[in-house]
Amino acid sequence: MALIDEIKATRAAWAENDAKRDAGVPEPVGIRKVEDIVYTSSATKEEETWHLTDIYYPDPWESESYPVIVSMHGGGWFYGDKKLYSLYTKYLASKGFAVVNFNYRLAPEYPYPCGFLDCCRLMDFLAKNAAAYRLDLSRLFLVGDSAGAQLLSQYSIFATSAEYRSLFEEAKNLTMPVPAKVALNCGVYELYGRKDSRASANYLPENLSEKLTESITHVLDYMNGDFPETFLMASVNDPLLPASAVMKKKLEECGVPHEYHEYGQTNPADAHVFHVNLRSEEGLRCNKDELEFFRKCR
Repeated sequence: MALIDEIKATRAAWAENDAKRDAGVPEPVGIRKVEDIVYTSSATKEEETWHLTDIYYPDPWESESYPVIVSMHGGGWFYGDKKLYSLYTKYLASKGFAVVNFNYRLAPEYPYPCGFLDCCRLMDFLAKNAAAYRLDLSRLFLVGDSAGAQLLSQYSIFATSAEYRSLFEEAKNLTMPVPAKVALNCGVYELYGRKDSRASANYLPENLSEKLTESITHVLDYMNGDFPETFLMASVNDPLLPASAVMKKKLEECGVPHEYHEYGQTNPADAHVFHVNLRSEEGLRCNKDELEFFRKCR
């Protein structure tokens, strides 16, 4: 079977499982939606659907500006979109935040750094259009899970390290708002190229330039003390649990204020990215903890 056929089959299987998880979950009430906002230009017609974002707000309007949560979805860099994360992100919006739920280009059709650069362009768009969309970027928070947590951590390093930004010629003129706080959920934070895993092998092309190879294989080496205050979360039932230990150690080495939380001790079903399951009591507890962490923003 060709690689792209394998990817499509995996996407279909994962989508079926996620649909079963979310079936019958009521959509959060009291949400105002602004949908399918174009956040960057596309090189081709085919790319246009990947450059769209939704923003959800508490309804009715109660403020001229809202604290902002940007969600960077997971899916191994090859799966997922804003539709998949709509229930979860609308739930966050129902708690008093403007929540940005966006698409980015997926591998292997669009390999690294396409998805990462889309994340950067989304953040540039928000910085330049904050007033139009009632976004208070002094209270900017990012959440990401699995591959989305990797993208989030990479973006946070990009926004806080001029040396790291110099590796990306395409992004040198972008405005990069620095989050006040971030939540890293069930993530993987180090990639070692094609031997690391099938997912990262699909994401990382063979012909990367020297600078781009450096940018992905040594990204954590560029982390510094300006990295945002962090809520680092993992499930004890998740095979990726050791990856959170890597990030925890790095946060400690850089002196970044952070909290580390483990969940899932009472239910083996609360495993990888359990927090997006709005039927999970442990997932709802985790989301509550993260929102309280954000609300304590200085």
